[in-house]
Amino acid sequence: MKKIVQAVLVAACLMGAGAAQAQFGGLGSLAGALGGNKSAGGDVGAEVANFVAQSQALSLLASSSVAAINSAFASDEQRKLTAAEYDAINKLTNVDEKNARLAKFQESQAAEGKRLFESGEMKERIATLDSARKKQISNALMNFGIGTLQAVVLTKSGQSLLQKASADPMSLPKLMPVKNSLPLLGKVATDAGGFMVGVMKVVKGANIEVPAVTEKSKSTEVSFG
Repeated sequence: MKKIVQAVLVAACLMGAGAAQAQFGGLGSLAGALGGNKSAGGDVGAEVANFVAQSQALSLLASSSVAAINSAFASDEQRKLTAAEYDAINKLTNVDEKNARLAKFQESQAAEGKRLFESGEMKERIATLDSARKKQISNALMNFGIGTLQAVVLTKSGQSLLQKASADPMSLPKLMPVKNSLPLLGKVATDAGGFMVGVMKVVKGANIEVPAVTEKSKSTEVSFG
C-alpha cells in the first residue's frame, strides 16, 4: 500500500494534482474490465490472461521510459544495445520468460537512472543536451507518468483477482500468473517513489516542459535516440 501511495504522489507532482485526479477517473473502467469487481464464478482464465498482458505492457512502458531518459546521456553503442533489448522483450510470447526478462530490464535501467541522478551527472549534463534529447526526456517522463498511474489501478485489480482464491481455493493455480506479475508493477511504484522524484526535479530545473497527462493521454512512441 505504501508503494501505491508513493506512486500516486510522484505522478501528482509530475502532472499536477488535477490532472492526476482526472487520470484516475479515466482509468476507473480499467479495473472493472480486468474483473476486479466480478464474482468468483466469472471467467478467471480470461481475466488472468488480460491482467498479465496489461501488466507486461505497462511494465515495459515504464521501464522503457526510464531507458529513454538514460539514453539521452548514453553513447551510440549503449543506445543500440538498449533498443535491441527492448525489441527482444517486446517479441517474447512466453509469459514467464517475458516477466523474467522484463524484471532484469527494469532493474538495470533503474540502476543506471539512479546512478545518473545520484552522481550529479544528469544535473550537470542536462543543460548541454540538444533539443531532440530534451524532447526525448520530456516524452519519456510523460510515458512514465501514464504508466505509473495505470500500474496503480492495475495493481489493485490484481489484488482483487487474488482474493478469489480465498473464496475458491481451486482457482489458485490459474491465478499464479497474476501473483508472479505483481512484482513488475511493484517495481514501477518503487521507482516512482524513489529516484524518479529526483529526476523530475532535475528536468524541471532545466526548464524542460513535460506534457500534461489527462484521462485521454496516450503514450508516445518509445525512442532511445
